[in-house]
Amino acid sequence: FGLARALGCTVEKLEGDDDASGGKRCLTGHVVTRWYRAPELILLQEDYTESIDIWSVACIYAELLGMLEEAKMKVNERAPLFPGHTCFPLSPHPHDAQKDNPNYYTKGNRDQLVKIFDLIGTPSAEEIRRLDGEDAQEYVCGFRKREGSGVKKQFDHLDTQGSDLLDQMLKFDPRQRIAVRTALDHPLFERVRARDLETTASEAISLDFEHEVSLDEKSMRKLFLQEVR
Repeated sequence: FGLARALGCTVEKLEGDDDASGGKRCLTGHVVTRWYRAPELILLQEDYTESIDIWSVACIYAELLGMLEEAKMKVNERAPLFPGHTCFPLSPHPHDAQKDNPNYYTKGNRDQLVKIFDLIGTPSAEEIRRLDGEDAQEYVCGFRKREGSGVKKQFDHLDTQGSDLLDQMLKFDPRQRIAVRTALDHPLFERVRARDLETTASEAISLDFEHEVSLDEKSMRKLFLQEVR
């Protein structure tokens, strides 16, 4: 639960610009472990949404596809989808003298965004224009333009429906990324989905203990366990 948090608002409100009290929403920028981090988090976009979780789930699902018999991969050959060694600026190179130089990452081949662009391609000019902040726009423009190897090309031979869903989940622009409800209606889940067993919360879930002034890890784990039970 180290990266979990309650937003204290409805999904509809989350998609807006302000929180329930009329103030600006403040979400932490350093969230999600590097290999599962969505582009908008890497580029320090402040108004990210639950779409970051769609990206993370896609990265995990890609690893599961690699475990299929058709993949013919040995256990020691399995790897994350985007195994970046750095993730500028959140996780720069710890020792290199050029660690604060953006060009060090855009011209190299080991940064997280490089791994992402190698698969899905660099964003279009319009997608770059929609990024908040000139620094983010200039940084993305610094990467070599490429189409990417393509999600479907890499995964179609393993599972056609799975690769189609994966392709819709791994979109650079979170507004083009498939939504949870739409994803659940994908043909991939047709044989396993039990709609009569599904439930949806009638209101936003509130974790009152998050308002505590001081909570150590042990106390938080205990409170989360009580909530789950």
